Amino acid sequence: METQNNNLNNDLELEDLRAQINDLKNKVNQQGRLNENLVKKAIQSKMRGVHNIIFILGILVILCIPFYIMMKYQVGLSWPLIIFTIVFLLASVTSDFFINRMDVSHMGDDLVETANKLLKMKKNRVIAQRIGIGVAIIWLVWFGYEYFMLNSAYGLDVAWGSIAGIIVGAVIGGLIGLRIFNKMQRSNDEMIDQINEFVGKH
Repeated sequence: METQNNNLNNDLELEDLRAQINDLKNKVNQQGRLNENLVKKAIQSKMRGVHNIIFILGILVILCIPFYIMMKYQVGLSWPLIIFTIVFLLASVTSDFFINRMDVSHMGDDLVETANKLLKMKKNRVIAQRIGIGVAIIWLVWFGYEYFMLNSAYGLDVAWGSIAGIIVGAVIGGLIGLRIFNKMQRSNDEMIDQINEFVGKH
């Protein structure tokens, strides 16, 4: 009889231990899901920030189009230059849109896949930046030449002054563009780091 009681107590203790282990597993799984949701929300928030930047750039490009058309009539720049400028601006924003295109609502459903997409996004952004810099140099030389020739009618001092203004504007624009580029790349790095840190712990 005593042996049966001992066996019964051992079975009860074993069941209690199993229940505690299962409870612990459930808590760990719940904590893991909670952390994963926090990571997903963080990277979704950062990606929305990147999309907002591209949206603002798109609005600025749309506002710049009538400005350059106005310059054609007021300053006398050639139509080929104006068309080249508008196409370049539209191509830049369109490129940004396709490079950074990602369904934010499903970001993080597969964290490893999301990290790979973010890495690819970074590489494509670098390629687009290099192409953009090359085209921008061509545009700057072309724009500067036409602007110099148009202003040379008012004297060389005026013409060279206009070139100085173009250079200053180009430097400021380049610095702004570089800052936007670095901000996008930094956002990608932060998202990738968060994913790697979470995946490394699980």
